[in-house]
Amino acid sequence: MMKKRVYQVLGVVSAVVAGGFLYSAAFGGDSVDEVDLAAAQKTVQEGTLIVRGEGNVMAEPDLAQLRLGVEVTDTSADAAQSTVSEKMKAVREQLNSYDIPEENIETATFGVHPYRTGQEGEKQFRAQHILSVEYSEIDKTGELLDDVAAAGANQIQQTRFTLQDQSELEQQALQQAIENTSEKAQAMAESAGKSSGDVIQISESGTQVDIPMQTYETEESAAQDSASGAGTSIEAGQVEITQEVDVVYQLN
Repeated sequence: MMKKRVYQVLGVVSAVVAGGFLYSAAFGGDSVDEVDLAAAQKTVQEGTLIVRGEGNVMAEPDLAQLRLGVEVTDTSADAAQSTVSEKMKAVREQLNSYDIPEENIETATFGVHPYRTGQEGEKQFRAQHILSVEYSEIDKTGELLDDVAAAGANQIQQTRFTLQDQSELEQQALQQAIENTSEKAQAMAESAGKSSGDVIQISESGTQVDIPMQTYETEESAAQDSASGAGTSIEAGQVEITQEVDVVYQLN
């Protein structure tokens, strides 16, 4: 994407936004090339250099978060609910065989509601019981999905991979972001005939975590592999943690 360079010159203070960085310096000018009103509203202290830096850290996930369960349609609410309960017992038995702690298995949704196919369709009832499951053995996720599908889980809605503890990686990304501003600050200061000095202030803009995710539609995609014996192949990918900071440097 092409970066937009914006200048505003007022007396001896120049505020410049270039590729996401803002700096002020004690040099003058006679004209305004291009003014960005949003940038012009920023309060810029004379003699400072404000630089935005970004740090990125990639890591292998160590936790799979799954949404799976059973959905059944029948002519009565009781029949639909009874069938769901029966199938869910088999699904829970499969989950227990993987030694998943009870606290890592929770009911996400449960309900029974009327259902019709078309305007004149026969009134039926749809029952659904969906579990939220956390599983730490990433390499066995595909095998687990195959087994619960074979046991009767026809709703495997989502598989996402994350980290059990990302605090250390957040700190690494934060340190990288701060270091990233130092070189840019010096280069920008030199372009104004100055040099960057001490750090006056550091502001963290926030943390962004990009998590690999796979989604499934209904029983066709959830159970096809299990029925065919092909086996579900799961690629966990990597988790990306991004930190952004704004660092204020003294401009000498």
